[in-house]
Amino acid sequence: MRYSPVRLELGAPDSGRPLAADVAHGARAVVRAVLLTVLEQDAVGRVHVGWSVSEGELRATVRDDGPGEISACTLSSQRVDERLAALGGRLDVDAVPGWGTTVTATIPLGAPETAPTEPLGSVGATEPLGSLGARELEVLRHLARGHRNRVIAQELHISESTVKFHVANILTKLGVASRGEASALFHAVA
Repeated sequence: MRYSPVRLELGAPDSGRPLAADVAHGARAVVRAVLLTVLEQDAVGRVHVGWSVSEGELRATVRDDGPGEISACTLSSQRVDERLAALGGRLDVDAVPGWGTTVTATIPLGAPETAPTEPLGSVGATEPLGSLGARELEVLRHLARGHRNRVIAQELHISESTVKFHVANILTKLGVASRGEASALFHAVA
């Protein structure tokens, strides 16, 4: 990066709560991508990065005093939305022309409340695993083996976007925040 007169303020997390490695890594990657996008703007003099951890979510906020022209579409080129989707998170962009932009990434930290007691895929399996469809179970088996979307797509002869769709559904149905938590749940009941 070139030298810049931008004043960068880094706020420390407001909690000492430990985070899962995939959540911490994903949040760090999202903030880095947003920060690099913010710094590419003209007329930015100050950027503040803040972290907030509550019982249910991690919230990272990047606020600048730039022209207020950043949008979610601008950030999609940095794959921010993909990174957040993999964690079950969301991105909020609040841009005010002439005043700056506030970008907030929210990542859920929830874990499943109850562990299923019956084998995965068995008839009458305890919710939420029982709510997974046959294809979702196949995708979950691959996730549990540590396969990435591209490998899963090749193995199941489907597109990567279809894999992403199934992964998002799996995370939602299982009530987990990450692929790692879904894999751990699979291994716990398999």
